[in-house]
Amino acid sequence: MSELAGVLQQLTQEVIKGMRLTDMAVGTVVSASPLAIQTDSSMPPTPEAALSLTDAVIARTANVQGGAGGTVTIHEGLKAGDKVLMLRVKNGQNYIVLSKIKGG
Repeated sequence: MSELAGVLQQLTQEVIKGMRLTDMAVGTVVSASPLAIQTDSSMPPTPEAALSLTDAVIARTANVQGGAGGTVTIHEGLKAGDKVLMLRVKNGQNYIVLSKIKGG
């Protein structure tokens, strides 16, 4: 009976591991428009439809008050070649893009 319990425990652990409910991942932006991020060289890039972006990676500018006026860049947004830190969700089908990684 203990052998059966061991087999069931092992199977349960393998199923949970295979589900990849949440996990950190590093990716490289291969295209900014449309957005596509490569996480694994053996798989096709993840398309924009499967990516959720945080404010830290969305391009944003603001108007300058006073002086000569103009605009200032708050966030550049993503461009090809950028390295990003992501959180894998929905059984590995989607990613939340958290931030850029410096030096990438």
